[in-house]
Amino acid sequence: GGKSKPAEPAAPAEPAVAEPAAPAEPAATVQAPATDDGGALAQAELAEQYEVGKKVYQEKKCASCHEDSGAGNKKNPPVIGEKALPEQPPKGAKLRKVPFKTAADVLGFVKAKMPPKAQGSLTDEEAAAVTSWILSENKANIEKKLDASNAASVNLR
Repeated sequence: GGKSKPAEPAAPAEPAVAEPAAPAEPAATVQAPATDDGGALAQAELAEQYEVGKKVYQEKKCASCHEDSGAGNKKNPPVIGEKALPEQPPKGAKLRKVPFKTAADVLGFVKAKMPPKAQGSLTDEEAAAVTSWILSENKANIEKKLDASNAASVNLR
């Protein structure tokens, strides 16, 4: 019988396959945002806003009243979790007087009333970022970077 050597043809083919694959992958990654009608870019901007919002929550005194977890306490309502952001203001609420039906309602409240000892001190970007983070933590359907122009389209319920 004849002797065949299957290992010989495979050896030269392996480096030839590996070499072109390495440079092709980064090029494809760079092209993706330009070709997908903004979906990947919108997700990247939303992810960045989420991180900024998380940072604003810690640095701008939100956590000092609402706790690091957002669960609130006896004096301050939860902003994250099952009982967070009820549609109607809680009984006896000192600052909140409006229903929360859309992200615009929450954003307007955060911008105007938070933090209580420095009302209106958050920039538009900070208020939108912290609102986006809080709503994302509460599983709201936010598809792109939140701002005053699109917040009314994000329903909370």
